[in-house]
Amino acid sequence: MIGTLFYYIACSTKNHVVRFARRLRQPKYLISALAGFGYFYFFFMRQFVSHPRARAAPPIPLDLNALPLLETGLAFALLGLILLPWIWPGRGTDGLRFTEAEIQFLFPAPVSRRALIHFRLAKMQLGIFFSVFISFVIFGRGRFFDHPLYFVVALWIVYSFIAFYSVGVSLSQMSLRQHGASGIWWQLWALGLLAILIVSILVWVKWYIPPLPADAVARPADFMDWLLRATRSGPAYYFLAPFKAFVRPAFASNPGAFLVNLVPALAILVLTYLWVIRSDVAFEEASLAKAKKIASLLAAAKSGIARSPARSAAKVRAPLFRLAPAGLAHTPIFWKNLISIGRIDMLRVMPAIVVVGISIAVMLFSRGKQGPFVPAMIGGLAGMMAGFLTLLGPMLVRDDLRSDMLEVDLLKTYPIPGWALMLGEVLAPATVLAAGEWVLILIAALFLPSIAKTPLLVSQRIVFGLSASLLLPCFSLLGVMIQNGAVLLLPGWVQLGKANRQGVEAMGQRLITMVATVLMLVFAVIPAGVLFAIIFFAGYGFIGIGVLPLASLMAALGLLAEAGAGILWLGRLYDRLDVSLEGTSR
Repeated sequence: MIGTLFYYIACSTKNHVVRFARRLRQPKYLISALAGFGYFYFFFMRQFVSHPRARAAPPIPLDLNALPLLETGLAFALLGLILLPWIWPGRGTDGLRFTEAEIQFLFPAPVSRRALIHFRLAKMQLGIFFSVFISFVIFGRGRFFDHPLYFVVALWIVYSFIAFYSVGVSLSQMSLRQHGASGIWWQLWALGLLAILIVSILVWVKWYIPPLPADAVARPADFMDWLLRATRSGPAYYFLAPFKAFVRPAFASNPGAFLVNLVPALAILVLTYLWVIRSDVAFEEASLAKAKKIASLLAAAKSGIARSPARSAAKVRAPLFRLAPAGLAHTPIFWKNLISIGRIDMLRVMPAIVVVGISIAVMLFSRGKQGPFVPAMIGGLAGMMAGFLTLLGPMLVRDDLRSDMLEVDLLKTYPIPGWALMLGEVLAPATVLAAGEWVLILIAALFLPSIAKTPLLVSQRIVFGLSASLLLPCFSLLGVMIQNGAVLLLPGWVQLGKANRQGVEAMGQRLITMVATVLMLVFAVIPAGVLFAIIFFAGYGFIGIGVLPLASLMAALGLLAEAGAGILWLGRLYDRLDVSLEGTSR
């Protein structure tokens, strides 16, 4: 039976490769694939092929003082992955993931549940091997490790553990749901370990974390030393030890040390595997429901809907404002897209919540003077996120013409002029991005430390924050307009809908889009930049840094004028769009 399942996996893999090769016959996929392979080659693989001497160079050894910190950071990351499914249940509790074809052929067959679990674990190894290869090329490359083979083995153990653990959590939570109170006894040991871990974390945070360095000008090395002392104190030493065991084989200096460090890592992996295959739960119906749900999600994403109709009907979201019976022509499109953007998946928000929660916990439970480290971390993170939203936000928030183009045959029947429709399409993502940028700018202005030991006054923080608040939303507006313009100019080359496509050609297509957007944005801001420079240098001698908001305001008005002209031009393109020739509608 196991041989049959492996034969099925081999045939499925071959079919995926053949389908990928056939898709490359289309020029847009071929060019995107070449861009993706070129990016992968020039940034990661070139040194293996073009520079044999560099490949033979001795490895760059890791700093021995940084090694414990690296082990601790990776152990904390694994700990977070372990706790997240239990802290935020509901994800992954609806059965093992099988395709509809696998359910149709395998579930009615005389195959035991344990064999199906083995099939799922074996199929996951394909993705694990690919992830190990990518991680080795990006992080390893034989330069930072004396023995790259040790690094590869450690990566395989870590990725296999995460995969096995995700399956075990899914089966355990399904068992608790199916058996009710009696299911607690089936998973008593797992729940007991989880309870001990949570209590240990609370005890450690409350009583064992040492105080932060009291000196306001403490060096970064002092904070790194504080982090190591904190993770070696109290319960933290014990509940991080199993996760450090996964990391240590990668940094072994000789075969003996590698084998010694490999034993505990493999033991934990084997225990996780035994936990998975000995789970007594009926997952067939839940897996079937999950397969149907995934199919509905893909269909909904391709049609421009963020979620499946069944899930959307579970909770009706109230709009931000009531749509009046009469008003401006662009308002209905703007209102509709705001509702669509409001359907945010918590998986996208959870990383930011975790980062903010960790920062607040450190400030609340640490003793002594905190120094500038925590405010600088919060302010710097907020500033980086604001820049990320400005540059990449227009490509990520796709609730505009990139989704509505799939229903363009319906849009063309609306009595709305082209410029009004384009204004409504562009305003919704730009408004959401602007709101996020304003919040992040406010956080950065409040928390960022002084510059070069010169204290920043409140007035100076207001000046810098106000200037950034005027300029960043205008950059985002231009970015969104460029993305929507690409839909009208090259509808066959732009990815429509919200489906997150995978593969090398999808990566290449996103790379081409990002480069083109950045280049067009640079050319668009040149006139506004010239206007900003003229006003700034002309007024700096009279009012000093206070001229910065005025120069930013004039530059923002110039960017808005460019955006207005662009929307009028895109409106004319939309009015002349022939749906029958483009073939973008369903």
